[in-house]
This record gives sequence, structure tokens and C-alpha cells, in this order.
Amino acid sequence: MDVHLIKGVFAVYVVGVALIRLLDDEEHYYLAVVKKVWGRSQGLTLHFIANVCVPMIFALVAFSQGFIAMAS
Repeated sequence: MDVHLIKGVFAVYVVGVALIRLLDDEEHYYLAVVKKVWGRSQGLTLHFIANVCVPMIFALVAFSQGFIAMAS
């Protein structure tokens, strides 16, 4: 299995864990601090971008590189 595919699978796992933590009823410490400093909507947006969007983009890039490497 190509190393890029493994990185992509790990990034998908990170996205899943971050989404579960974001949607959980109990608010985690890091999210509470971010919301306290930046405000509720901006804090949630910043947390979502940093912990969900960036790993999701990384996963897409890693999967793409892995599929290209497998095809060649």
C-alpha cells in the first residue's frame, strides 16, 4: 500500500474524530478557550477550519497522490 494512501486514511480519521468532538454535547477545553477568546461564531469557525477543513484537504491531496502513484 502506498504511503500517501496511509496518510490519507489517517487524515480521514483525524477529520472524523474532530467532527465527533465538535458535535459532542460536552464542550472540550480547547474549543471553550477558542470560543472565549474569539467569540462563539468566530471561535467555532476557526476551530472547524483548523481541525476539520485543513485535515480534509490534506486527506484529498494524499489520496490523489496515492492513486496517481498506484496508476503509474
